[in-house]
Amino acid sequence: MFTDTHSNKLGWLLDQQLGTLAGVHCAVLISADGLLHSRTSSIDQDQGERHAAIASSLRGAGRSYGEAFDGGGLRQIVLELTEYVCLITQAGEHMLLLAQTTGPDADIATIAHQMGELAVSVGDQMAVEARRPVPEAQAAG
Repeated sequence: MFTDTHSNKLGWLLDQQLGTLAGVHCAVLISADGLLHSRTSSIDQDQGERHAAIASSLRGAGRSYGEAFDGGGLRQIVLELTEYVCLITQAGEHMLLLAQTTGPDADIATIAHQMGELAVSVGDQMAVEARRPVPEAQAAG
């Protein structure tokens, strides 16, 4: 039997702030390098980790696009699929917040607004250190 050892430290907050919104299937808090931090109770650990890995890849593609064409930093990704919409936004310096809708007719503006409010209100709590510190020689450089 598999035991879920993930702490899901802020899962309760995701449930309260996003999981109760009409049109939200799930929400996930992810480190920028793709590690699952917290998830709503509507999905299991495995699903949360799959969301985390894909969101991290999308973040990398978005950042590369912005750098290649002088677009500045990545703020939000909107992935519109036939069956639902996935929103990904920055939440703290090295964190991402993802929400998947229940269908294409969900109120994206309300969900995105609530995601932004959540990211701002608990930004300090969501912030994590970068996993690979810059060597001193490069930092001085």
